[in-house]
Amino acid sequence: MLEAWHIWLIVGFLLAMAEILVPGFFLLPFGVAGMATAAFSLLGLDTVWDIAFFVFVGGIFLFLTRKFFVKADKATSGEVAKTNIAALVGNVGMITQPTSHDQHGYVKVGGEEWRAIYSVIDDTVLDTGEKVKIIAVDGNKLIVERVAP
Repeated sequence: MLEAWHIWLIVGFLLAMAEILVPGFFLLPFGVAGMATAAFSLLGLDTVWDIAFFVFVGGIFLFLTRKFFVKADKATSGEVAKTNIAALVGNVGMITQPTSHDQHGYVKVGGEEWRAIYSVIDDTVLDTGEKVKIIAVDGNKLIVERVAP
């Protein structure tokens, strides 16, 4: 037959596992409280005391952890961090193979060479060694503009 501490341990475990399915980090503190209540119930007190302990410990854990996770959520909910090739926009690179609007060339940015094309529609050719700024990404090629000397 299940004793009270068995039930509290099962409740704690189920709440902790249910946290995976529920957004917002709400159930895990009560899962921990359920497991703590399992230990508390070994004292043999009335079930009312077990429930009061569960609510109290769950509220304390929720209060202590909620502040931390709300702060972490706010830090990550701002502007989405750019990654991969999109992170290159705004960087300055150097032409390694001449490029124009009609001819693809290559630009070196951060130790890597990327295919590039000049953004201005004219006959200008950007020569090797010129500094350029990445203004956009089109597929896997960079759209660049000349940096004023």
